[in-house]
Amino acid sequence: MTHKYILGMALAVSAGVAHGNLITNGSFEESSFAVPSWVSLSAGSTVLDGWTVFGNGIDYIGSLWEASDGDHTLDLNMAGAGGGVSQEIATTIGWIYTVEFDLSANMYGAPSPKLMSVGAGGESEAFSFDYQTQEASSGDPKWQHISWTFVATEELSTIAFTGLNASAYGASIDNVRVDGVAPVPAPGAFAIGLGSIGLLGARRRR
Repeated sequence: MTHKYILGMALAVSAGVAHGNLITNGSFEESSFAVPSWVSLSAGSTVLDGWTVFGNGIDYIGSLWEASDGDHTLDLNMAGAGGGVSQEIATTIGWIYTVEFDLSANMYGAPSPKLMSVGAGGESEAFSFDYQTQEASSGDPKWQHISWTFVATEELSTIAFTGLNASAYGASIDNVRVDGVAPVPAPGAFAIGLGSIGLLGARRRR
């Protein structure tokens, strides 16, 4: 095994990436029934492949407004704050994961802005979308791309999206994606690794 090959392996490990979207059905296209306009889903529902509805429920949207990706979106509010969807994914403890999604709103009722949060690994962050300021409409929802990161603390992490408005008209999400990246080792640890490679090379030359 050459020194160049060993060094390449070390660099690959230090910058390891979990390629591909870890989320199932991130655009909410796959479900056990067709939705021409919209339908309410209560806590415990699993009709959306990969997702579980919790809390005060959600609305599964078909044709009420243009989706960011595909034909369907979610309104995270069915009957007030605390409803949403979650999905459990396999994670590596200590790895950094990026959650990306598109954010808009149910514009058929107040209030504005619409509020929601995303959480995983014991961390969470709230986001808002002001459809009035954005001059959003059903034909042009003005989707905003959101990116949020967390560090995995378990081998299984639950990604949760929660509606925060005290209203039946909430934030809308679509096009969810999660990618993981291994943290870069500390310089000292990397130096130790390179030293080990050098020692191995010295032994082979004897």
